[in-house]
Amino acid sequence: MTAIRHAVYADSNAPNVLFMPGMFNETLQLLSDAHEYFFMFGDDDQKRIDNTIQPLYSCEMSRITLRLSSVMAWIMAQRAVFNGKISREEAVLHYGLDFQDACLVDNRALHGILPSYVCYLLDRTLELYERVLRLDSQMKPLH
Repeated sequence: MTAIRHAVYADSNAPNVLFMPGMFNETLQLLSDAHEYFFMFGDDDQKRIDNTIQPLYSCEMSRITLRLSSVMAWIMAQRAVFNGKISREEAVLHYGLDFQDACLVDNRALHGILPSYVCYLLDRTLELYERVLRLDSQMKPLH
């Protein structure tokens, strides 16, 4: 199976797809962690924080969700390329990593302002998004 993966991505400009299971599992785990936090503690944390911070809290919860859904959509597109469902060119043209302006915001200034687990999720999802963005940029042809 590994030989097949290498043959499919023999193009030197393409990243090695061996990262996919690990990255997929990491993204899925972060999605699960975020869901569990939002479901179990989100409402309580939102009630505990100052009213002036609540819109920021909601915005950052949305940013976490946006980062994770963008990464998962990108991974699914790469799997579609790997499985021959779409071409690499189609993936680059139509299924690149989205919402960079919103997703690349560095949230470190929010440490100590927002609940610590939200900050943890912000940090982890930013790091994941940045890694996928580097892979996405490797997929694009140089002009």
